[in-house]
Amino acid sequence: MTSVGAPLQVTHASGLHAVNRVLADMHREMLRSGGIEGGVVRLSVLNLVAACIDVDSADLATQAVGRLGARHPARAIIILADPEGPDQMEADLSLQCSAVDEGQVCAEQVRLHVGGQAAYHMASVVTPLLVPDIPVYVWLVGAPPLHQAFGQDAVAICERLIIDSGEYEDHRGTLRMLSDELEAVGDAISLCDVAWERTRIWRQLLAESFDGEEMRRFVRGITRVDVECSGGRISAQTWLVAGWLASRLDWPTSSDGPRVIAASRHDEDVSAHDIVRIAVHCRAGGHEALVTLERRDAALHTVIDVDGGLTAERAVPFAELDTIDLVGRLLEGSGEDTVYRAALHSAGSLSAEQG
Repeated sequence: MTSVGAPLQVTHASGLHAVNRVLADMHREMLRSGGIEGGVVRLSVLNLVAACIDVDSADLATQAVGRLGARHPARAIIILADPEGPDQMEADLSLQCSAVDEGQVCAEQVRLHVGGQAAYHMASVVTPLLVPDIPVYVWLVGAPPLHQAFGQDAVAICERLIIDSGEYEDHRGTLRMLSDELEAVGDAISLCDVAWERTRIWRQLLAESFDGEEMRRFVRGITRVDVECSGGRISAQTWLVAGWLASRLDWPTSSDGPRVIAASRHDEDVSAHDIVRIAVHCRAGGHEALVTLERRDAALHTVIDVDGGLTAERAVPFAELDTIDLVGRLLEGSGEDTVYRAALHSAGSLSAEQG
């Protein structure tokens, strides 16, 4: 059982040295209040750096730290950078503890507002504030510029980068840029995408549709796949699922051979950018099959049709997870997601091919 308490301490500090000093004081106070002054206690299991574009995204990051702190105790550094603003660094620091079973876990939070030239060199600002010897995850909240996140200094301190490719204005261009950047940095960084995580249930149900003996024969006979999303343009989610299918089936992303077609349509019951339908057309041994996944009435409906006759049908409740829940999932993952990398590469190629 988990109980989240109000912040134990809330302090303001100006300047990097003052922030460091306050963080050290918070540690000592926590040890003293526990009666174990002089002991070695690690409050955090990871460093979470949240790079924000405005006050709203910083508030979202603050809310996420509060909700996820019990499962992922972290030193969270929430940064709102303003290169056009005055040269200054202001910080609000807090320590929040949650009762978990017989003990408690604590999350530290540093909310930084950085102005002037320092905003262009965030790695040098963040590094002195990190807890040593534990992982550093960077979360781009909203749609901050990607070039800093893949800069040499940032890659050197970061094990995992969490982004939401669906938050950027140019979905196709963003996916192609991410693919190029990952190719450049290699294994130096692990990239996690909230847009990709949103498609998990679609990928899972589609794969399960071909698990049975009768349907397994159609896997190598897939001739066309249609992936549709809600809204006025094709979303990052749609391109990523299309890329996943193309990469898993080892299809070329050019117009030759089988096709994965991405499209969008208006659907007032589904949020813009979310997937609404996937249709897979297959042939094998003189037989034809159509597998359709469609979102209707708060459920995902799977229909399998072989030779014009209904073979199987089921509906699975569709639970819409918010961004914080999805980020929590990504914090729990381990290692590099090679399937995502392959899907991202194919998505970039498909989006360029289909224009």
